[in-house]
Amino acid sequence: MDIEYFVARRKARGYSQVELSRGICTQSTLSKFENNSQIPSLAILRQLCERLDLTLDDLDERSRATFSLRHQLEMAEEELMVENYRAVQKILGPIKIDQVQNTQLKMQYYYLEGLMATLTNQADTVALFSFTQILDELDERHETIFSQLAYLGEGVLYARKNLMERAQFFIHKVKQYLTAKLKQGDPHPGNVDNARLLTMMYYLGEYYTLLNQPQESNHYLKLGIERCAHEHVTYFLPRLKLLRAQNALAVGENPQLVMAELTDARAFARLNQNNVVLIQATALIKRYRDLLTNTAKGEKDDTD
Repeated sequence: MDIEYFVARRKARGYSQVELSRGICTQSTLSKFENNSQIPSLAILRQLCERLDLTLDDLDERSRATFSLRHQLEMAEEELMVENYRAVQKILGPIKIDQVQNTQLKMQYYYLEGLMATLTNQADTVALFSFTQILDELDERHETIFSQLAYLGEGVLYARKNLMERAQFFIHKVKQYLTAKLKQGDPHPGNVDNARLLTMMYYLGEYYTLLNQPQESNHYLKLGIERCAHEHVTYFLPRLKLLRAQNALAVGENPQLVMAELTDARAFARLNQNNVVLIQATALIKRYRDLLTNTAKGEKDDTD
């Protein structure tokens, strides 16, 4: 029990021992707890904590450490959504994962480390080691979403290296999981669960774009965009919109549609501070406008 934390909280709230103990216990009982680690009855300790707006869990060093780590990893996951890789590394770097006992948090860490390594072109062994920790050690029966995310990470890794047969093996597993999950339905998904499903939708879309199958890609991008609208989230829209614009360009879609997707991608990138998409979308808009201008000039010259 972290008694020093209790004392610091009491002092921060401006209570003396006499004031805090009034109506709950004697000042002597509180003094023995703070100075000699003599823990009072559970009823007394709970009342003292309530007066300080604490819970008993707040005095458990392990509980507070777990809460802090969970918050850090959720922040890292949010930064990964907007491709802020430097921020992700800054969060993950200091974490001593070998000292973490919570299995869920260890899996979350290895998922983030593996996907981060994949997306920043680190050595394959770094990413594969992280995914293997989940699949072979922490979730051997592959019952959690982290196994699906590890499959996704391996699929992305191989697809970006144009090893499509290897990628297909893992992507197929993710497709099956996502289809079943969407059929099952969840009227109130948590923010983190929602982000992970959007991650799957986006990278399935990317996979089919790499296979030159824009129609199949757009199916998953549409699922992602609809989910963003339904859940009122925008952080993934820049990437979804940009990839859909690239698909539209590849098949020679109507210029107005292409430009609408690109300007949407740029606007949402600016809103969500996704500088990677902002730069890409801005460059594509300029090149596409130049292409349209040159095409129009060429057509005019042909008619003269």
